[in-house]
Amino acid sequence: MSAVVWANILLAIPFLIAFVAIPLWITLRRQSAPDHSQAHAYLGAKAALAEARTAPAVTSGARPARRPHRAIPGRRSGVAAARRDHARQAARHAGASA
Repeated sequence: MSAVVWANILLAIPFLIAFVAIPLWITLRRQSAPDHSQAHAYLGAKAALAEARTAPAVTSGARPARRPHRAIPGRRSGVAAARRDHARQAARHAGASA
């Protein structure tokens, strides 16, 4: 092998070592005891909400207003929409052939 190949191999070795060692070092440096502070806050809020729901609620006797149904773009709801569409396509096809 020529001197250029040996130089290339010798220059590639430090880059390959760095390519493997730096991410490994970052990973091992970050490993520590898990932080459960957010989990404790979540569980505390969940318990408080459950406690609030079990408390008797003061209502005025009126039913709460229902939220309107949100349509999902690109979707048709139910079989009736498919029947309407089929009828439209049949009418277009019959009108085009006449």
